[in-house]
Amino acid sequence: MSLLKKTGTRIKGTKESLEEKQNTHFIEMRGEEDFHAGENEFNRRDFLKIAGFSFAAGVAMVGCVRPPVEKAIPFLIQPEEIIPGKAYWYASTCGGCSAGCGILVKNRDGRPTKLEGNPDHPLSHGGLCAIGQASILGLYDSRRLKQPLIANAPADWTQIDSEVISKLSSAKQNGGKVRILTGTVNSPTEKQLTGEMLSGLENGKHIEYDAVSSSAVSDAHLISHNKRIIPRYFFERADVIVSFDCDFLDTWISPVEHTSAYAEGRDVERGELPEMSLHIQFEGRLTVTGSKADQRVRVTPDEITPVLVNLANILSLKAGVSFPLSQLLDSPVNKDLLNEIADKLWGNRGKSLVVCGNQDISCQLAVNFINHLLGSYGNTIDVDRHSNQRSGNDKELSALIEDIHKGEVDLLIINGVNPVFDLHDSKKLGEAIKKIPLVVNISPRVDETCEVSNIVCAESHYLENWSDSEPVEGIFSVSQPTINKFGDTRAFAECLSAWLGTPKSAFDLISNNWRENIFPKSEKDGSFQAFWDRTVHDGYIEMPSKELKTDSFDRSSLESIETKSWNADNSLSLVLYSSIAMREGRHSYNPFLLELPDPISKVTWDNCLSVSPERAEKMGAENGDIVSISIGESDTKPIQLPLVIQPGQHENVIAAAIGFGSKETVRFKDVNPQWIDAKSSVGKDGYVGKNVAGFSTFNNGLRQSNIKNAQITLIGKGEPLAFTQEHNSLDVRDPLLPAGSHRDPIIKEGTLTAFRDDPHSVVPHTEHEGDDLWGDDHQKKGHFWGMAIDLNRCTGCEACVVSCQIENNIPVVGKDEVRRNREMHWLRIDRYYNDNDGDVSVVFQPMMCQHCENAPCETVCPVLATVHSSEGLNQQIYNRCVGTRYCSNNCPYKMRRFNWFNYAHEDEMQNLLLNPDVTVRSRGIMEKCTFCVQRIQEAKIDAKSRGVKVNDRSIKPACQQSCPANAIVFGDMNDPESQVAKLLKSQRKYRVLEEINVRPSVGYLAMIRNKPESDGGMHHG
Repeated sequence: MSLLKKTGTRIKGTKESLEEKQNTHFIEMRGEEDFHAGENEFNRRDFLKIAGFSFAAGVAMVGCVRPPVEKAIPFLIQPEEIIPGKAYWYASTCGGCSAGCGILVKNRDGRPTKLEGNPDHPLSHGGLCAIGQASILGLYDSRRLKQPLIANAPADWTQIDSEVISKLSSAKQNGGKVRILTGTVNSPTEKQLTGEMLSGLENGKHIEYDAVSSSAVSDAHLISHNKRIIPRYFFERADVIVSFDCDFLDTWISPVEHTSAYAEGRDVERGELPEMSLHIQFEGRLTVTGSKADQRVRVTPDEITPVLVNLANILSLKAGVSFPLSQLLDSPVNKDLLNEIADKLWGNRGKSLVVCGNQDISCQLAVNFINHLLGSYGNTIDVDRHSNQRSGNDKELSALIEDIHKGEVDLLIINGVNPVFDLHDSKKLGEAIKKIPLVVNISPRVDETCEVSNIVCAESHYLENWSDSEPVEGIFSVSQPTINKFGDTRAFAECLSAWLGTPKSAFDLISNNWRENIFPKSEKDGSFQAFWDRTVHDGYIEMPSKELKTDSFDRSSLESIETKSWNADNSLSLVLYSSIAMREGRHSYNPFLLELPDPISKVTWDNCLSVSPERAEKMGAENGDIVSISIGESDTKPIQLPLVIQPGQHENVIAAAIGFGSKETVRFKDVNPQWIDAKSSVGKDGYVGKNVAGFSTFNNGLRQSNIKNAQITLIGKGEPLAFTQEHNSLDVRDPLLPAGSHRDPIIKEGTLTAFRDDPHSVVPHTEHEGDDLWGDDHQKKGHFWGMAIDLNRCTGCEACVVSCQIENNIPVVGKDEVRRNREMHWLRIDRYYNDNDGDVSVVFQPMMCQHCENAPCETVCPVLATVHSSEGLNQQIYNRCVGTRYCSNNCPYKMRRFNWFNYAHEDEMQNLLLNPDVTVRSRGIMEKCTFCVQRIQEAKIDAKSRGVKVNDRSIKPACQQSCPANAIVFGDMNDPESQVAKLLKSQRKYRVLEEINVRPSVGYLAMIRNKPESDGGMHHG
């Protein structure tokens, strides 16, 4: 405005009133106005064009002036295989959870900047979940502990080692109780060291527990197979999958491994004839796994036991074996449906799989019996090379809690868990832990349990240290340091070694253990050094496979199955589940995950209580209303949560996510310039969300996440929830179509039967392309980049969203900005419901900039900030953009983002995560998906330097590289041998909104479900 005042000219339509100057919210949110040039007035388009090019030129000139370099120290001796400015990679193992996925760590000039899945790893096959992608931020967390603490005061390791060794010595002499409490430990070295520490103690014990427990699966296999293990499940080998309350694609045991395997079985066009697995899901709340099912049956947690027992009974009759049940139990599930499912399972013996997530021994024993009858053990289930990814024992945990309350524990060492946050009656448990003579907690941050511990040992990040793991029997992984430690920290193994009186580095501990115990098991084709070097290079080693043993099911275990009939009392069941982003809460410090939308509800920065539409209607409640949750006669205090209405949920089920309400989220209450509007993201108590884990209780020695006799009371109106989808809905948008034109559906879906009979019945062959207004400007010569996305494979896990965010330096904006529809994600996963008489199924659709050939955004930009490249990319020239937002208004896909603020980057440690290949954008410009053009250019430069042709298979955008389901394929559409070109010739291929002739470069493969009839049209959630 000052420039315009000096020239005596102003743009018609601008406001200069005091009220408007003070009302910044109005200025930000007002719509576009019509401006007309009159006498002595600039034309607005001309002004913006001049301003845009002038600004770009000014920035270019300013960029030439740089502050003087105070010190420049070159490499006198260049490190091996390191070129300054060029990325190099380390193979390692993800430490985001206990699944043990293989990763590749991208390093630039000594600092990790990105994690990718290791495509050669036998478990994860190149996929990496959202938590794994975001876990790199933990390395650069400036609030991470940098030194150990004694009584909340900085200390040194000598003091700590002396005190712990003294206490251990006293326990040896006096027979004191020493307990080591950890999460699942699948590290061979840590197991060995733990065993050595406890071997000299008369009363020492190691207890493992998982905050999201699968203890019932292990306990049931101890009864039925005499092994307390969790089997390894091969979903890719199963033609029929029946799942009971088991969200195996989301958070159950090894979701990346399961997603990769499941997607292979859902690939319709993998053979000569269209084929895919059949998936039937029984559940009460709508899960990610249930959303992908071909048939979904709504049942409450209490109803699952009689359904499973009845199914086992029917199959035992088919097999001609006895079962301790003379007739079917009363059950809410139609007997004809159970007979139909039994027929499908029996017809696919050896190629079927039944899984259950319930913490109930009877359920799990019935599942084991069914899989035994179907010949699943040895085919789709492996109990020999079993999983070590969850080894928690709830019965031992319950006994430990009892000992703590009795005051019988003398020394408690904790690592990898937060019992005061995870368990029931946390306040009472915390007070009891305080009374233990010595509590030592090895943790990277001060959590709720650290606050009641005498000593807190600062734990290294997994990218700073050597470690190892055996996530599955016979598959060993190695993690190596990718950066020097940021503080005086230790790994858990180093702490144990020091307290054993033989302090060694993590490298020495691991390499010695591998030399003595793991190398002898391998095929000795060389020296240990060669074996070790190969393992470190690859990140893993797979031992020679053993012959699968015959199924050793113990029929006497059937006597432990309770055969009680279902009691239809219509009481409410509260389901506590772990969300795809928060899990049990260990990553609650991470804003990337807090702002990640829930795949189903699309809510960010909150855990809500989800209820069915029928329940909400009875209550007279709406989205965002505050409700109070309580449990019958329980002494757990009621908790208030905002309510979200969830289609597809059982009327007698309410559900809430654990992992929220951690003290780690208090940081977002503080004035932290790194995150805009952080205060609006926390509640009045300073926490993000509420901790509902206190509702979980022990029943028959097992921690229960399904709680009976729940009660909810409507309190009143709350603040609006931060949804990320409804304002970008394509399904309610009415594009301007020529007269007589029809509207194609955003989602195209059909059945396997229909697709076999006539592929065009799913995706009718239509010709939408009209005249090309661009003439010869958009010639398809040389490379022509495009993308194919298979909706059948996509599970909505949103790993691609976080991967894109980290790769492209996309800021977190906070809850208030999300509520204003200003989230900055360049990639979103749209969720569409298919409602057929109350039965709901879901289709997920990744949506990014479509890089249209006839891009509507390009025609309206007054400063040519958005232009078309010769290789088919829709480019955004940041230096030219002046923020008119015309392009956003004209984008039919609503996939352009506007930077409302200068998102501050004052936290120098967190800035180390920024990708130097991508510009950090400033306020007032548009930004969007670029198909990771920096990766395209890097591949082209590399090919040119080697004198070879660019191979598009060597270019993977961040979204594709992270996807566990291999649902996204990028490549050169002009290369007939490229995978993307072949996929775009599929009979399932269609383009979204292709009827408006924008000619997007992203094609989708229609969703196919394995059932006889279509469920009708899709509609947006």
